[in-house]
Order: sequence, then C-alpha cells, then structure tokens
Amino acid sequence: MQTARRLYVYLLSAISLGVLSTGIWLVLHVLLDTLGIGQGTAIGSSGTDREQLSLALALIGVGLPVWGVHWWLAERSLRPGATRADEERGSTVRALYLSVVLAVLFAMGAYAAVQLIRQQILEIFGGGTPNFFGNDTAGSIALLVVAAAGWAFHVSVRRRDMRGGALAGAAAWLPRLYLYGAALVALQLVLTSIAGLVEVIAQATLPRPDLIDDGSQRYVLADSASAIIVFGIAWLGHWWYAGRLTADPGWRGSSERAARLRLAYFVAVIFISAAAVLERSAEAARAVLVPAFGAIQPIGFGPTGTDVAREVAVSLVAAAVWAIAWWSHLRWMRGEALQQDDGGRSVSAERLQLHVVSAVGLGFGAVGLAWLLGILVDVLLGGTRTAAPDGLWRTELATYIPYAVIGSAVWLWKWSGAVRRFAIDPAGEAGSIVRRTYLLVALGASVIASIGSLGVILYRLFGSLLGVSLSGNPVSELSTPIGILVVAVAVAAYHGVAQRRDAALRAAQPQGIAATLAATDSRRRLILSGPSD
Repeated sequence: MQTARRLYVYLLSAISLGVLSTGIWLVLHVLLDTLGIGQGTAIGSSGTDREQLSLALALIGVGLPVWGVHWWLAERSLRPGATRADEERGSTVRALYLSVVLAVLFAMGAYAAVQLIRQQILEIFGGGTPNFFGNDTAGSIALLVVAAAGWAFHVSVRRRDMRGGALAGAAAWLPRLYLYGAALVALQLVLTSIAGLVEVIAQATLPRPDLIDDGSQRYVLADSASAIIVFGIAWLGHWWYAGRLTADPGWRGSSERAARLRLAYFVAVIFISAAAVLERSAEAARAVLVPAFGAIQPIGFGPTGTDVAREVAVSLVAAAVWAIAWWSHLRWMRGEALQQDDGGRSVSAERLQLHVVSAVGLGFGAVGLAWLLGILVDVLLGGTRTAAPDGLWRTELATYIPYAVIGSAVWLWKWSGAVRRFAIDPAGEAGSIVRRTYLLVALGASVIASIGSLGVILYRLFGSLLGVSLSGNPVSELSTPIGILVVAVAVAAYHGVAQRRDAALRAAQPQGIAATLAATDSRRRLILSGPSD
C-alpha cells in the first residue's frame, strides 16, 4: 500500500515539476528577450512574447499547485516524529525520483551551458557556423537558471536525507548511480572534446590544402572548448563530492568506500580509456602505413599523401590524453584498495584491471588477425581482392595490421599478469568471479562470431550447390568469414580449455577439504575460509 502511494506521489511530483519548470523557463525567456539579451526565439515557437507569456503563466498556474501539493505529501512523511520517517527516507521510490530528476536536470543544465559558452566564443572569434536549432542566448540562460535551481534544490533534499541516518539498499545505490554515472559521462565528453580541440589546433599549424575555410573550424573550436569547460567543471564537481563522501568518518564514508558502484566507475573508465588508447594508436600507425603501402584511400580527413604528420600528431596526443585518464584512475583504484581494512579489495582491484584490459586487447587483436587472415586466404586460394583496381586491400592492411599488433601486444601484456597470478594461487583465481566472467565473455563472443561467419560460408556453399546465382568471386567473398571463423575458433578453444581447467579446480576444492577432515579426525570441525592470501 505504501509503495503504491509513493509511486503516485513521486510520479505526479516529477510530471508537475516538468510542467512548472517549462513555465518558468518561458517566463525567463520572454523577460530576457524584453531586456534585449540574446534576441532569440524559443525553439519551435511561432507566437509573440505575449502568447508565450500566456502559455507560461498557464503552465505555472497548473504545475505549481500540483507539484506543491504532491511534494508536501512526500515531505509530510519525513516530518519530525513521523512513525514512517526512516522508512520514507530510505524508500526505493524516493531514491529513484531523486536520481532521475537530478540526472535530467544535470543534462539540461549542461546542454544549456555548452550552448551559451559556445555562442560567446563564436562571437569573440567573429562568428562561425550557426547551430542547427539557432543561437538562442536568452533561451540558454533561462534553461541554465531553471535547471541549476531545480538541481540544487534536489541536491539539498538528498543531503538532508543522508544527514538523517544511515541509508542502505536502493536508497544508497540509486543516487550513487547518478553520481558516478554523471562523472563518467562528463569525463568521457571532456576527453573526446580535447581530441577535437587538438584537431583544430593541428589544422591551424598544419593546414590542409584541400580545406575551404567556411567557419566550420571556428565552430568546432568553440564547441570543443565549451564542452571542455562545462563537462570539466561537472566532472570535477561530482568527483570532488564523491571524494568528500569517501573521506567522511561516519556511515557515509564507510558505505562509499565499500561501494561496488565506485569500483565499477574506475573499471568503466579504465575499459573505455584503454579502448580509446588502442584505437588512437592504431589510427596513428594507419596514417603512416597507408602511404607506405601505396593505398589510394584517404587518411582520415585528408587525401592520400597529405597531412600524415597532422594525423599522427593528433592521434598520438589524443591517445596520450586517454592514457593519462587510464593511468590516473588505475592509480586511484589501487590506492583506495590498499587503504581498505582487508586485503581482498586490492586483490579484486588488480584482478579487475588485468582482465578488463585483457578483454580490450583481445577484441582489437582478434578483429585485426581475422581480417588479415582473410586477405591471406584470398591470396592463397586465388581470390580477386588483391587484384581489384581500387587497391582497397592495401588500405585494409594498413588498418588491421595495427589492430592485430597493438591489440595482441596489450592482451599478452595483461594476460601474462593474470597467468602469473593463476600460477601463484590456482584455486583462488579459479574461484574468482572476475576471471570466470572474462572467460565466459570471451567464449560467448567467439561463439557468436563463429555462428555469423559460418552462416555466411554455408549460405555461399548451399547457394552454389543449388545453382543460385551469386555475385562476386566465391573465394574473395568467403575469405573474410573464413578468417573470422578460424580466429574465433582459436580464441574459443584457448579460453574454453582455461574455463574447463578452472571448473575442475573449483569442483575438486570441497572434496579435498572433506578428504583432509576424514583423514585427520572423525570429529566435526568448522573451517573458516576467506581470501587466499
């Protein structure tokens, strides 16, 4: 009964809050236009300021009382002396409401801030390519004010709930999901925007001869710079607050330090950063190999034979930026793990980073090897890929050789660490959920790739037997699927053997304990098990 009531109260609060916020935004928009700020028009608006003001007052007139009543009902359960105050404060529905509202308001405020700062930078540099929706400075300011006010209000509500006492379950992890989710998204957007800014700077120092200056570079510069400023502040703010929580001496600190979502944030950043480093490094190598192989396909954004230095410099700088994020978060994760009371956290952290980066390297290496093996099959069996006049196979070589080499090197680097850990403690590693997940993911991805490639091969085979007219050279059409199939089977075989060996170790462990008890003493004993170290 209480859950149904909460669903009703918080759902109506969220809907009416949206209506109220839209009305306030329109009022501020009209006011700023009247004051001569921005001189913009609301997106999708076709009426005058009076019509917009009438709509705004109607929305406020409906949204304010509805939101006020339902929010009063929600807060009434938290008043001092209420019998269900702790239950309401720790409810899943309330935590879900706060998390969703904070996420939506954060996204709206960040969008408005990026729009506003970008327009100011464009005006400083003499304009540029306009935004598709138009440049509405007044609307951006109004949206930023509304979103910031609503976000700050709900942050204060969440902080008050936390001051009331310990929170557990969904009441703790749902807002934490927003906190680390917002930090993760903001960090990725900052790093991606830095890469775009580096591209603009490289273009200014190493200009492309084929580029016509139509203002697009100024727009990219303004867009990247505004995103770096806004999302950089957003990441720093969320990360600073998360750091304050972990340093808290009370229940908030102990809960935050042990939170799996915090560890998941570190792992997600390491995974994404490692993938970006490999991708950017492969792009740098590709920029060099394309002209070396005499390919006629363009390098990134420029024609063949030009901008090699620019492409290499941009890719390496972007790779370095992502590598810094990778290194710093790995260092923070290890440092926090070592500060934990028990040794299990540091073991888990090290095991996670080894297997996560191994998965990234395996993915890149397997894709590169499969494509290169397909080209080799085509050459050995008399296909026509290497005889095509467009020389596409040269571009494929330049693209997938870096994938195969760099990906395989990263996999060997990290997987060798996992193998050493297994050699030291076979039973502990075999029982690890991290290792088991990695092996099962590698097996599953290999099986899926095998099914897809084998399906293509059988389709061509049965089509030929049944006399179906199929275009293209059969060897060339099947060379890449054959390469994928061979590599997928090899990956599946290797990881399948490791999985079976681990399963045998897990199955043998309880039997060994029972045998030891029977041989030592017939009396009943209790065995306390824990981390292997």
